[in-house]
Amino acid sequence: MNKDDNPIEAFGSIEEGNEPLQPYMDPTLFDSIDKQAQIELLTPVFDSITLAGADYDLKAQDSATGKRYTLLKEEKVIDVFVMDTTLTDNVLNAIKEHKESEDEL
Repeated sequence: MNKDDNPIEAFGSIEEGNEPLQPYMDPTLFDSIDKQAQIELLTPVFDSITLAGADYDLKAQDSATGKRYTLLKEEKVIDVFVMDTTLTDNVLNAIKEHKESEDEL
């Protein structure tokens, strides 16, 4: 995947549009972080996961206060996040730090 490629297409099809992101949307936050803003936060996350390798995965779970996002590598938890305006940076930093710590081993 190139940096100009659409990451939504990497785990969906052009016909599906944003549908693959639906399970990751947190409608409880639409008042503060609307659907489009969430798409803009999630898209670079999936782009980075795709570029980082198939070993990384992001799971979304519902909780009492909204969605929780768990970043995994080979089924091991790297970190847990909530949807906020720093979600993209938080996930990207976690991937980077994890890759750097693996390189040191």
